[in-house]
Amino acid sequence: MLLLLRILSFTVGAATAWRVLDGTMTSPLFKVPELVLGSALVIASLMPRGVAPTALIAASTYALGVFSVSLANHLAPGHAMEPLLIAAMAVNLTTLLLLFPRGSHH
Repeated sequence: MLLLLRILSFTVGAATAWRVLDGTMTSPLFKVPELVLGSALVIASLMPRGVAPTALIAASTYALGVFSVSLANHLAPGHAMEPLLIAAMAVNLTTLLLLFPRGSHH
């Protein structure tokens, strides 16, 4: 499961960074945050096995926050919805739900 989440996080991070560097992003407001989140997801997916879950949780949380603000921007009248944004958010949410520690040690 961790390997699949690493591959998905790497893919989302690399695709996000590529969109920024390629110039296909339409909103200049999100260029720096999305470049940072792309880098964070790629770096977290390449971490050693012992720290990878924690790194993926942190990077996915940041990515989900940036993508949520971007989604709110796209919900304004006149903006087209991007299905890739929803898919990236789904990957980040799945990563959080599967890796976040659960238990009764409260």
